[in-house]
Amino acid sequence: MASKQQIQQCITNCTNTANMLRTAANAVPNAGVREMVTFGATHVEMCIRQCEHASMQAQ
Repeated sequence: MASKQQIQQCITNCTNTANMLRTAANAVPNAGVREMVTFGATHVEMCIRQCEHASMQAQ
């Protein structure tokens, strides 16, 4: 089982990744591509919710 510190690092990494994806999406002129990159960011944010849940379980 992951330690609370490892889970927090996962949350931080996922948050940074989602933010980078959203920033990159804003720079994409093609609406279809922008939507897919934003969709990827949304999936990463779902991972963040799972990490937060795991963190609560580790307490």
